[in-house]
Amino acid sequence: MHGADEEPNGSKAVTLLLRLATMALALTSAVVMATASECTIYQPNGAKATVTFKHYPPFVYLAWFNFVATILEAAGIYLQVGTGDCDDDEEAPKIPRIVLVAIDVAVLALLNLATGAVFSAVVAYGPQISACTGTASRFCEQVHRSKHFSLAASIAAGSAAFFKDVPLPFNVWPMSSDDC
Repeated sequence: MHGADEEPNGSKAVTLLLRLATMALALTSAVVMATASECTIYQPNGAKATVTFKHYPPFVYLAWFNFVATILEAAGIYLQVGTGDCDDDEEAPKIPRIVLVAIDVAVLALLNLATGAVFSAVVAYGPQISACTGTASRFCEQVHRSKHFSLAASIAAGSAAFFKDVPLPFNVWPMSSDDC
């Protein structure tokens, strides 16, 4: 049984939920971008060019950065859940908490860099990407979908870092003093 004097663990639960969302959104963004189908663009002079996401460096960065952020976020989830985080215990190892902060910063930086690069690329390469809209490929749709998944992952990662340090006044799972 858990008593009324236990500290609420709502922020840990919300942080875990946001970490899971970050991981899922970043992986989805990477997969959607990496599977962006080929697009054949017919130029006014009659020449045709076939493009994929690999022809645009920011799209490649998005795929790789989001994939790496997914792996780092999985490590962050392990450190948060798997190491038995006991903030009150002064003898608890400090290294996992330091690594978790470094992971949070790296994930947020990777996601923000990838998202910013893709938003800029969509503006810079707008006419080329839009030329694929009328064709049989879904290249343009996949680029925009991946861009929005990456933005959502960035927001979730930033929110997870914020709620990690904000005490929320509710309990989600029972936690007895024997758990630490």
